[in-house]
Parts: sequence; structure tokens; C-alpha cells
Amino acid sequence: MRYTTNYDIIFIGEIMNKIKLIGIDLDGTALNRNKELSEKNKEAFGLCRKKGIHIVPVTGRPYSGIYEEYKLGMRCDYTISTNGAAVTDVKSGRRIISHTMDKNTSLRVMELLKDFDCYFGAFYEGFGYLTRDDLKHELSKFKNTPLYEYIQRTRIPIDDHYKTLEKFGGCDNIYVIAKNNGIRKEICETIKDVEDIFYTCSDYNDVEIGGNCSKGSTLLELAERLSVAPDEVMAIGDSGNDLNMLKSAGFSVAMENACDDIKEASDFVTKSCEESGVAYAIEKFVL
Repeated sequence: MRYTTNYDIIFIGEIMNKIKLIGIDLDGTALNRNKELSEKNKEAFGLCRKKGIHIVPVTGRPYSGIYEEYKLGMRCDYTISTNGAAVTDVKSGRRIISHTMDKNTSLRVMELLKDFDCYFGAFYEGFGYLTRDDLKHELSKFKNTPLYEYIQRTRIPIDDHYKTLEKFGGCDNIYVIAKNNGIRKEICETIKDVEDIFYTCSDYNDVEIGGNCSKGSTLLELAERLSVAPDEVMAIGDSGNDLNMLKSAGFSVAMENACDDIKEASDFVTKSCEESGVAYAIEKFVL
């Protein structure tokens, strides 16, 4: 829903005086296709900082994937990573909120996945762990793309998922890459009755399975710690794993490059990630 009428000028004014925290997805939202923060976005984040407004990256990436240049450019004190599994205090590097899947639940999900044509990685303590063959396949798949460096920087090769799970005693998230969309749907149907998990999808063949948390629930949990009410929270995103965050926030913004479901669920549609749409929305509704 786009606000464009004269009546909505009053609405925009009310938003400007209310927002105290902005939760922002990274890929396809704050970052452009080259995985960079634009100068316009960085300028908007700096102005928010001066106004005392918290900027919080909220991403499916593990903490290792929120690079130092992103944290500096977004002027953030906190990050939410792995679809809400962890909130990290940037200054200390300490995890202050944690929502992991316990070992038994993680094991059950891994066992269920064995019946499907897919591969998966598990996130532990800010990094993704894949078998050596699956990591080699993933690197080959994304060679000569901006994601290649991201995978190199955030993934650790292992020999066995079960031994790794035993070592950590539970995981933050399991991300699954199915052979096709049909298999993805079958996986979702199979895991839907597993207790104490939350799963979402951000692409046509992926499933992201975490503990009993989401981007939205963890964003509001952090907001409460910062004495920020839900209606003082603004959220910006572009894909399926942002949907609950957009629905949870007091005011929601979809990117122009977002899927239709995201646009329909949002209060406003901004410009694309290639056009610094995050800065455009912040300037319009916050600054």
C-alpha cells in the first residue's frame, strides 16, 4: 500500500515523530546487487544516528557475514543474524540474545532432510558449516558472483554434520537448498509439524529452519530491551524471510525489487536496492 494523497501527509508527519528503531534486511535491501552499501544509504544511517534512532541490520546471514564495513556504514550498535537466532552487541562482540535449536530438534530436522534431493548447511556461533563436497558445489555454483566471496568468508568445511552437531550441542539455523521448487514445497510440508521450529523461504528452492524465533520476534525482543514500543519500530525488507518482520513492525517498507507478497504486506513501497531505496524511505518517513 503506497501513501500518496494529501491526507497521508499528516500520516507521514506522525511517523516521523514516532520511529526510534529501524530493522533493515541486508541482501536486496540495504545492499545492492554487488553487496555494497551505497553512499546515500550510509548518509541516511549517519543522520539517524545523530537523531538517536537505532539502525539494526536484520539478516539471514550469520554474524560472520555482517562485515565490519557494513556495521560501520550502518552505524549500528546491535545486529540480528541468522533469521533472529542471535542478537550481538557490536562493541563487545557478545551475543546478548540467543534462540538456538536444541540438539534433538536439530537432529530430527537433519534426519528428515535425508529423504530429499537437497543439501544443507548448519549455522553455529556465527558461521555456516557444510560438508566438503557441498561447500565445493556451492562455491562452484556462485563462482564469478558477489556471493562467492561471502561463502568463502562465512563457511567452514566439515566431514560430518552429526559430529559437528554433537560438538556444539544445538544449532542456530539449518539452511536447505532443494533441487527444485517442488522438492522445497515437499520439505516444508514434511517439517511443518516439528515442534519448536520456525521456517521460512527467501528463494524459490531454499528453506531456512531455525528455533522458535523469527526476524520479527527477535526484532521486537531487542526493541523491548531498548524501551522501544512496537509501533515505534520501522522495518524494511524484500524477501520471504522478511515477511514476519514487516508484519511485526509498527510501519513496514518493501523494496521495489521485493516479491509481490512482501509489497502487499507493507505500508509503503520504496525504490529498489540499486536506487538506494532504504535511504529514500528513511528520508521520507524518518528524517
